[in-house]
Amino acid sequence: MRYVLSLLLALYLPFASANTGTDVQKEITAFYTYYLNEFGKTPPDELIKTKTMQQWASKKLLARMAVIYDMPEQELLGSDYFTYCQDYDPAWIARLNVSPAKPDGDSMKLDVSLGIENNKAKHLQVWTRKEEGKWKIWRVVDAGNHYEQKLY
Repeated sequence: MRYVLSLLLALYLPFASANTGTDVQKEITAFYTYYLNEFGKTPPDELIKTKTMQQWASKKLLARMAVIYDMPEQELLGSDYFTYCQDYDPAWIARLNVSPAKPDGDSMKLDVSLGIENNKAKHLQVWTRKEEGKWKIWRVVDAGNHYEQKLY
């Protein structure tokens, strides 16, 4: 009986983690679709305070960003944290590509490709963690330029 249970569990686990990976992928795709549409309309210091952002970003990350944006003449963020861009054309959203998430410790890590000018792409890596029952972004790295704004 133990052998049968072990065999069933061994067969189920790859599919269970695949579902989590694609669920997180869908959430991050939804986040970036929303965020990139709002990016040019709402200043980042206001955008991070919205209820919608709380659905996708960790409380700790949003709180840290709020503190930084409230600093006079802050220079800690050289570009937007979630895109590593200064500005973004909504026409590029169609080229958004998000990989399925892969486990990385207690996080799930995804590769995100943002369409940018001249038909190029910006490669980001995004980490999510479970918070209040949802996978939320807690870290974003500009993988293409090997650069990170450490806010966590």
